Amino acid sequence: MAASKWSLRKRLALGLVLTALLPVLLFSVAMLWSQWQRDSNDLMLRLDANARLSASLIDDFLESQQAGVRLLADQVADDQVVSGEELSRLLKIYPSMLRALHVDAHGRVVIMRDTRLREQPQVVVDVSAEDWFKVNHNQFRAYISDAYQRPIYGSEVVVAVSAPLLRQDRFEGVLQAAIPVESIARLSAESLARRNFELLLLDRSNRVVYAGAGLRWKSLDDAGRQGMALREMALAADHSGRVELRRDLLREPGDTYVEAVAMRNQWTLALVAPREILLAPLRPRLLLLFALLAVTLLGMVWALWLQRQMLRHNIGYLLASLHGYALGGKLDSALRSRLPEELQPLADGIGELGGRMNNAFEELNQVLGEREAVIEERTESLRQAVQKLELISRTDAMTGCLNYRGFVEEGERLWQQFKISGTPLAVLALDIDFFKSYNDHYGHLAGDSALRRFAGAVRSALLHADDVLARPGGEEFTVFLPGSTIEQALQVGERVRLRVFDADIAHAKAPSGRLTVSVGVAVCQTGDRDIEALLHRADAALYRAKAAGRNGVSA
Repeated sequence: MAASKWSLRKRLALGLVLTALLPVLLFSVAMLWSQWQRDSNDLMLRLDANARLSASLIDDFLESQQAGVRLLADQVADDQVVSGEELSRLLKIYPSMLRALHVDAHGRVVIMRDTRLREQPQVVVDVSAEDWFKVNHNQFRAYISDAYQRPIYGSEVVVAVSAPLLRQDRFEGVLQAAIPVESIARLSAESLARRNFELLLLDRSNRVVYAGAGLRWKSLDDAGRQGMALREMALAADHSGRVELRRDLLREPGDTYVEAVAMRNQWTLALVAPREILLAPLRPRLLLLFALLAVTLLGMVWALWLQRQMLRHNIGYLLASLHGYALGGKLDSALRSRLPEELQPLADGIGELGGRMNNAFEELNQVLGEREAVIEERTESLRQAVQKLELISRTDAMTGCLNYRGFVEEGERLWQQFKISGTPLAVLALDIDFFKSYNDHYGHLAGDSALRRFAGAVRSALLHADDVLARPGGEEFTVFLPGSTIEQALQVGERVRLRVFDADIAHAKAPSGRLTVSVGVAVCQTGDRDIEALLHRADAALYRAKAAGRNGVSA
């Protein structure tokens, strides 16, 4: 079979593509992807920060308005009658309030003032069915209502802040102030709109309190399944939120990024950002990429044309010279020196041989380098396997805590550290209350699941990265707290107890109806001869906590 032909010009073009155009393309794509990731992360951070801040600001605003009503209720608690002047003064102090009411113990409006500080016409209004009146009447506590609209008061959608009038623990009526939802959310919504964010407020009954201009709802609309989904994903403002990609939130079709925050008054705040925010800055970057590729491609075409002209001229000269040499002529040294450096080895056999030797030497170095890379890779894999086996041998597979071996080794290490440096060392001895009855009632599979949830709750209560959680066996756990005093250890023990209690692991056979923990606390003392003395004191404290009724902390 004849050898296939190949073209130097095509090979050169392929080399330029691989060495110039492809790297430019890959680098540009990598830059665009990196910028996209940075923009996306920045948007997520801004969305999270603005959502939590807006929720806190609205909560603080409503609580400050409620505090004014509650203060007035406390001031007039000893008076027999609330005067219109007092309601007028309240409206002057709090200009966000639209009107103020005094309601008697039967739910009838006694006095009403609006923002113009005039008394409304005397109309018998029964508000006994309103939720804010029921809460004040039945629970004797101040209340922030959901959004509502009553034609008798006007066309505004408002939120009521109210406080009960109590005289000698006897319910005498309610003071209530109505705040338009525009006053509650306007400043936050305008600030967020400048950042291309839309604000959505949902009340306890999944109705819309306030919706930005770009959203599909208006005040008092039922938010439906989308609203329920937002309420389910909402986290408290003191927790880092979770941004999700959702559809059907805007008036115009499109994807949006949304984060929901659970407010202190049981409302839900959602902050919505159109996905277009990320796509808009990407378009000019794509245009810049295409321009860069076009310039690179033109440069390659120009370089290939120059190279083709040079090769045609010099190879023609070599062919003519070889024909002349075959006819008895000689190669002119002056003309030879004019050849490109890449073509001169054709006239020198020794140079060709040296080039072959160098190529062979480079290939040998490449093979040796590949072998060394393989050896290094296998060595690293072996080292990682050894580390993994070491970790597995010290870790409890079910809970991820240190097992008995890890517990012994870590305790000895921290004990030696205490002896050498005198750094404080505290220990928490933990025992799950009534765990045997838990296993007997729910079964061992449920018991294993409860142990894992218990371990997670304990980890969440630890304050420092070097705190150590171990499970020597069964339902007994131990926490080493290096650098902690007895006061700090008692605080951590109380945090552990509360986190386990708040985990709400159901336990029908326990007095509290949920899984609890007893905690014994002890610290190293200068007279201790070994770690066992510390552990014995922690166990003794644990027995005292259990003897005191369990679900407690003792030292």
